[in-house]
Amino acid sequence: MRFRLKYLRHDLELSPGTFAIGRSAECQLSLDDPLVSRKHASLLVDEDFVWVEDAGSRNGVLVNGIRIDRRTRLDDGDRITIGQQEMVLSAVTANDGRPKPLASQGHATLVTMPVATRPTPFAGQIESPLQPLQPAEEHTIERPRRGEALKLLGGVAEKALALNNPDGAERLLTNGLLEIHTDLRSGKQVPADSIDLAARFAARLAAGTGKGTWGDYTIELYALSGSIPPPAVVDELYAAAHKMRGFDLTRFRAYLTAVLRREALSPTERFVVQRLESLERLLASR
Repeated sequence: MRFRLKYLRHDLELSPGTFAIGRSAECQLSLDDPLVSRKHASLLVDEDFVWVEDAGSRNGVLVNGIRIDRRTRLDDGDRITIGQQEMVLSAVTANDGRPKPLASQGHATLVTMPVATRPTPFAGQIESPLQPLQPAEEHTIERPRRGEALKLLGGVAEKALALNNPDGAERLLTNGLLEIHTDLRSGKQVPADSIDLAARFAARLAAGTGKGTWGDYTIELYALSGSIPPPAVVDELYAAAHKMRGFDLTRFRAYLTAVLRREALSPTERFVVQRLESLERLLASR
């Protein structure tokens, strides 16, 4: 049995041994993605099977949309997600008649794939009670105008979502959403309406793309701002609940715990908290 790793336009043939994936040039597959650790994951290949394991990365490894916590055996067609990059394992017979793909022996193969204009919205693990996320490396819009720019792009993104083009909407919105998050991360004041707008768009991206990271982003905005989402944003999260893959329940529960510790909540806030508790139960039951 031979195995190939399909990534973008490349078919990488996996030789028996260890195949390292990460940002480091020492890895067999080097990914230019800010959410990929230097040595993020390893594929362990023998004659009959391939296993994947997390190499102690910050943001984890997903197999078919589910984050793994131990060495996991892969089957033909399984999807591995590392950072914002997705690859597929393919098992082939020795005489399948296909052209020989790019081979990887030891450290001979280095493939660097930039993420271009699609950075992932955040990184980080929750500690006690919440750990801020990694900032973006550069800003593209002056801070006072970011809410306005996001609102303008949002109109176009809404049309893309309505036309069943969530990837197009994501490309339009990602940089603007990153700007809002980076300002909150650095302690700058961000208007509440800009936070709510960014959260609403992120929740819609979670529903459209199925990426739980956008749901995580939504919760993180309110964790960083120390606020509670309006009912409309919670409604968007409910709409995304059955579609999201890889949503971080630990992050969500840490935020919910922090909110429940507050001594005084308005009637509207109490209603929202009850809805969030119901959302947590819904997500935990999936």
